[in-house]
Amino acid sequence: MLLEKLLHIGAKIRRLRPTNMKLKTTELVAKGPHGPFRVLGSMSGTSMDALDLVEAEFTRTEGVWKGSIEVFHEIPLGEDWPRRFKALENARAVDWFECERDWSRWCAEQICSLTKPQGFDVVAFSGQTIFHQPAQGYTAQLGSGAELHSAFGATVPVVSDFRNLDVALGGQGAPLVPVADALLFNEFDACLNLGGFSNISMDAGGQRIAWDVGPCNLVLNALARRKGLPFDAFGRLASTGQIIPQLLTDWMSLPYHSQTGPKSLGVEWLRHTFWPVLQRHELAKPFETGDLLATAVAYIAAVVRLAANGANTLITGGGAFNEELVRRLEQDNPIVHNDLPLKAFVPDKSLLQGKEAYAFGFLGLLRWLELDNVWAHATGCGQSHMGGALWGKNGLSSSSSKETNDH
Repeated sequence: MLLEKLLHIGAKIRRLRPTNMKLKTTELVAKGPHGPFRVLGSMSGTSMDALDLVEAEFTRTEGVWKGSIEVFHEIPLGEDWPRRFKALENARAVDWFECERDWSRWCAEQICSLTKPQGFDVVAFSGQTIFHQPAQGYTAQLGSGAELHSAFGATVPVVSDFRNLDVALGGQGAPLVPVADALLFNEFDACLNLGGFSNISMDAGGQRIAWDVGPCNLVLNALARRKGLPFDAFGRLASTGQIIPQLLTDWMSLPYHSQTGPKSLGVEWLRHTFWPVLQRHELAKPFETGDLLATAVAYIAAVVRLAANGANTLITGGGAFNEELVRRLEQDNPIVHNDLPLKAFVPDKSLLQGKEAYAFGFLGLLRWLELDNVWAHATGCGQSHMGGALWGKNGLSSSSSKETNDH
């Protein structure tokens, strides 16, 4: 009797369902998003030096996306946040949740002090990567989109947690910016980011491919701290040193560099694979810091040059301020066998420093509009998808939500 009643109820529901109902995503694609859309993008990279915020505007005309950075904000993290982030490796679960709450609320305070959140269609919150082990099926970014959405009066949509779906689908969860590179910077053959790690995206056979090339500022900054410096400003210390040939060879020979992509790196790789190479060399004798920096710069430049293969390349990220590194990237003489000089383009400061936040803002916009923002061939996941958790209303319901908020 119960089964008969359930079948009867199901049939009644089907009769009541409108025959002209359309899926929201189908309706959205049919209409096509045009804009202009005002977006706030955020980025806090593995270098743990600053929270970057970008106020941006995007439009889409006849299927072509255009964007511009209106304002770039850089908020230094100081010493406390990096200390708390690094302590999470061996912390209790409750420490993670308390740190995430505090970090998210601090980020919300910075956003509210510098901007008017209600003036944006959507806010993209990239979070701070603490763990990244896609081969083990997990990645973890510290940051709660719910906290930001709440801090903005539950009126501004927030997209967060960009990486987890990709890893769940078998992807690397990084780099995620190739979609923005392909759609917003297609005048370049390749886009290179010199952050804590270096990553590159480029076209290959009509598809956008991307991967983490190797370490960058995390290594350079760590070596500079041997001299009591937070970083090697403009690469001046590296420019005074001499390359240590065998150390360069051993770093170039790390198995990661012979693996095919998609592939990505985390701080765990540095700790367990990269630094032990230097430690073995230093058992015999200590090296001068200038020589270590010169060798590290040559290594970073060499793996990037091999990856870019002479492409016309947009270079962004903090490493682009390192004049010695950029010189090595562009030099005519090879660093190692078969590497080619880059045709490098370094943009203005707002794009140079803010591109990652700008790109995440664009990814958040696509997620808000229910459009794919991760491509399978870029991260190696099982299918292209809409990455990110959305807190608040999506793009189709934004107009009604704004009307409600304005009253």
